[in-house]
Amino acid sequence: MSLRGRLFYKSRKFYDDDFDWNTYTADSYERRLVGVVERDSQAVAKSGELSFDEATGHIVASGRPIHPNQQAILEAIGRLQPGSVHEVGCGAGDHLANGKALFPTIAFSGADRGQTQLDLAAGRHPELAADLSLQDLTMPFSNHWPRADFVYSQTVLMHIHTAVSHFVALANMVNSANQFVLLMENQQCHNFVADISNLWKGGHFNWQTMHMYRFDGSTGARTILLSKEEQDLPVLTSDEQLREGLKPSKRRLKRADEDSARGSFGVPLG
Repeated sequence: MSLRGRLFYKSRKFYDDDFDWNTYTADSYERRLVGVVERDSQAVAKSGELSFDEATGHIVASGRPIHPNQQAILEAIGRLQPGSVHEVGCGAGDHLANGKALFPTIAFSGADRGQTQLDLAAGRHPELAADLSLQDLTMPFSNHWPRADFVYSQTVLMHIHTAVSHFVALANMVNSANQFVLLMENQQCHNFVADISNLWKGGHFNWQTMHMYRFDGSTGARTILLSKEEQDLPVLTSDEQLREGLKPSKRRLKRADEDSARGSFGVPLG
């Protein structure tokens, strides 16, 4: 993407998504993958370079460290040991590939709304090709979508700002999960804790019980974990709690408040 195009993205109206998803791979994703992620960390670990320490709950890398976001996701999977894992917005598939190698008894699948993203993932990881599918989380829920015990996103919902699309995406993630949902997102791009609470109270989730926790990876990345069962983790009750210690971004927080204000939630009759 040209410099003018990048500047235009920063100055657009708050009701637009951050990217044009039809051209996202060529415009931004591949450039950031190569220029930032692969430069600063090990995107795809070689065989045997990653292990899960059950005593500490940490991922141990014998080579270059993996990205803190990926570290947190894999540590959550290692601690919770779900039978199946599904990534929404899987992009290049690197998290799935590392997870599948690290936890061979867990079934991994991934989906993305862009075919170019899926082509990129299948090219980088041919072993994943049969487990990848198209999925637009901002569409009404589909019974054809994959279900899994553990459903997660990594910097996906933070980019969705059109109308009430991020509310739809959040509800679809929960309604696709048998036990857990993990959000590895920028905590200032949406009021995630408040939005999740409102969706839950409004009856938009098909879960009978829900507990919300903060789960931090061992290298500092912080996530939101939703669980049907109680966990021995810090309970999340506010976005201020989640954002504690972060440098405030006025632009992002303003946009988050505007996004939250568009929500209209279900009210019980009677």
